[in-house]
Amino acid sequence: MSLPPNTGGVIETLSNVRSTHLDNVRDVHVYLPPGYDRQAGPYPVVWLHDGQHVFARTGLEPSWRVEETLDRLIAAGLLPPLIAVAVDNGRDDRGAEYSHYVPYPRDPRALSRGESYERFLIEELRPLIADRYPITDDPAHTAVLGSSMGGLVSYHLAFRRPDVFGLAGVLSPFLVFVDPITLAETPVHHRQTARGPARIWIDIGGMEGLITVRHTRDLVDHLVTDLGYAPDREVRFHEDPQAPHHESAWARRVGSALLHLFGDADLPLVELTMPERPAVATGQADVSVAPVGVRADGCTYSVLDAALSWTPADALRPLGLARVTPGRPGPVALTATAGGHTAEGTLEVVEGGADALLEVTVTTAADLPADETVYYSGLVTTRVAAGVHHGTWRLPRGVGLNGAVGRGWRCDGLAEDGTPIRDPFHHDGDRRLTVHVPAWTDPNARTPATPAADPAPETDATAPIEETP
Repeated sequence: MSLPPNTGGVIETLSNVRSTHLDNVRDVHVYLPPGYDRQAGPYPVVWLHDGQHVFARTGLEPSWRVEETLDRLIAAGLLPPLIAVAVDNGRDDRGAEYSHYVPYPRDPRALSRGESYERFLIEELRPLIADRYPITDDPAHTAVLGSSMGGLVSYHLAFRRPDVFGLAGVLSPFLVFVDPITLAETPVHHRQTARGPARIWIDIGGMEGLITVRHTRDLVDHLVTDLGYAPDREVRFHEDPQAPHHESAWARRVGSALLHLFGDADLPLVELTMPERPAVATGQADVSVAPVGVRADGCTYSVLDAALSWTPADALRPLGLARVTPGRPGPVALTATAGGHTAEGTLEVVEGGADALLEVTVTTAADLPADETVYYSGLVTTRVAAGVHHGTWRLPRGVGLNGAVGRGWRCDGLAEDGTPIRDPFHHDGDRRLTVHVPAWTDPNARTPATPAADPAPETDATAPIEETP
């Protein structure tokens, strides 16, 4: 099935593609660039996971709207014409298929089917696509890209098979499972001991809750410090302090990821800024103070190799790669220099420990069944009385929470005006909140496929934590 080429490229859908390795079927959506000519190949190719949400024109929202980004960048000459293969996830099997080394912690089946999914992609799907479309077999022009658990599996695939995937896009990766009740951490990614793909893009939003900036920065530092990847060239990282764990955020960042993977690495910086950050506490082990650079093609990323200075000099202690430890309370003036540009900003350091108390009481208009679980920003509350749910946690300072309430997948708490409850904040100190929920969305109702100009953040982040990645 082909969709109308209303924005330049053409999207073709291959329905019910069967995998013998996985014993299931799924749809696969193939983007062909403007001016596509089979005789002009081979074309560079990017393989994307969670294909249901990759292209807006396949009809399922929220989406990354990748076809619009590709049309724009290819038309501007900033990307070569390339083919994008968006592979639908296995729905109930998604967690297992995207897990190579550690079973998905919330899956009662405790399955890791990452190797079977890998064999499906490489041994079954790639030959099928190559038979229909002139894609390259050169790993230097082949990328694998995904978000959340799709980012996890992209990372593992590229390091396990760099002979196939020489480029990796790892957006908001689900690297560590944080139990929503105990907050105990279980790594679900494999710490690599040897270099893999030639170029890697990794990013994270500051409002992604228990999928934290710290885990992602630790991975980036490992790639640079232990495996020798050149920062800001072979591996590029971007932290967006205000971005949620949602397709709308990945839609805004995927262009920079593709430009890093397929674009001109030698283009100069044309802009350098110091982003606004929430206050940090003296007890926090490390804080990112990377400036944001914009390359001549628009690729936007956090510059890890910038020269940094600050006053007063004893307010911060350097850790390397644009990370610091807060020293003493007070305002800090920051200066960063990179690529011939200078950026200035401020950072407020306050007295406090590495974590802070969050106490939340959720009240509902009607009592819920005893087996219903109410989540606040993905954290599990406890029913303490009819229509009253309560939770107390000590969370790392700086973690970004969306302030949403939910009862499971797409069952969101609604405010009096009928809109989803959202009160996002960075957890920068002790706080006690009371949230009233007069109504809930119907998870079985279908929403229109046409999104707002700026989609509401985190429409799926009120779900149980196993659904969020």
